[in-house]
Amino acid sequence: MPAAEQNFKSMINFINEQLQQFAKQQGDKPSFNLVIPVAKFNLLALLKGQSLAGTPIYPAIYWQDKEQQQTIACLGLIEESNIIPQPTEQACYFGGLAFQQQGAQWPDFPATRFIRPALEFKQSKQKLTLTCHFNGLHSIQETLLLVNRLQKPQALTAVNNNILSRCDLPNQQQWADLVELAIEYKALLPKVVLSRETELICQNKVNHLDLLAQWQQANPNSFHFSLQFSEKHAFISCSPERLFSREKQKLKTEALAGTINRGRNEREDEFLLQSLLTDKKIDRENYLVQEFIISNLMQLKAQVSCENAQVMQLQNVQHLCVPINATLNAQTTDASLLHKLHPTPAVGGCPKHPALQFINDKEPYLRGWYAGAVGYLRADKSDFSVAIRSALIADNKIKLFAGAGIVTGSIAAQEWQELDNKIHTILDILSD
Repeated sequence: MPAAEQNFKSMINFINEQLQQFAKQQGDKPSFNLVIPVAKFNLLALLKGQSLAGTPIYPAIYWQDKEQQQTIACLGLIEESNIIPQPTEQACYFGGLAFQQQGAQWPDFPATRFIRPALEFKQSKQKLTLTCHFNGLHSIQETLLLVNRLQKPQALTAVNNNILSRCDLPNQQQWADLVELAIEYKALLPKVVLSRETELICQNKVNHLDLLAQWQQANPNSFHFSLQFSEKHAFISCSPERLFSREKQKLKTEALAGTINRGRNEREDEFLLQSLLTDKKIDRENYLVQEFIISNLMQLKAQVSCENAQVMQLQNVQHLCVPINATLNAQTTDASLLHKLHPTPAVGGCPKHPALQFINDKEPYLRGWYAGAVGYLRADKSDFSVAIRSALIADNKIKLFAGAGIVTGSIAAQEWQELDNKIHTILDILSD
């Protein structure tokens, strides 16, 4: 038996022993979690091993924050909620919100969905632990059955596929008409973010975890996540944008709006970076996002401050980013933060409600969880990404999403090119 397989079997035996010991001490339905140290291995490879199994385990969730402080893989669940939960003590919930809470939603991805996992593998610094979640209702026996279904990790491989067809919705002419219409509404809508769905049909079934692994390598300083609630659909993202991160009463967020290409060489890259910092249209677009975030945090009685504008560089594009820090009122909940801040004008527009109505009325496809809020909630800490640079995958079909902020001075052809730039990395991975 190969060493890696033997090590995995030994780990499963060790987890079994720890759970059985825990049952002797706490009974079959403990009211608090069991944390078990385990040997280090790749968590995407673990999830791939489960996805290829005869009976895969769902939900299967992967999460990595953009500072790469925590990488998490979750399997199974002990609780599920279609409202934003308020975690207590050791509870931790993973999930998110759709872009809009009203109207039709994607299959598997309702307006709001959070789960408390049965098994949570967490890599932080050099340590890997398994948290077995318990709430007084879920039994150790059920967790043991789940642990013994775990399959060994499977090596991640380069995506080898051909794109057979591509369909853009809206198409380029429809996009130009939409941009023109949005600019006509400028008195009511200083900014609206229009978006596009690009559907690719591939020759072979797409392994979303292999695809995410390559996307992660291309843009390491982003959030990386995968949500799979059933075998039918997987939603993955390599998003540069944070909605907010909270540690106790300290909050970090950002105004991320304004995009320009990467240069073909160092000199051109620097020239484009400087133009991003000085462009009046981009400055106005970003300021509208800052103003929205600051105003909504102050409504929650937070103390707010902004840092200087920075440029966030990704593989194919660079963004204007203004970090925002806040000290929250002790009574402020994650639910109130999500309701106040999501969706920001970086993905919707402003004023918020007219922009959302315009998108709902005029965009020819269903956004679902694209530009939604995805992350986790704990009593002491929460972290949410804005689900841009994302893809919905089903069998051999990939839907890619990209948006662009439309303000006075926007040119439809340039904004269309920006959408192409934003999906370029995924197209490159599939075309290699």
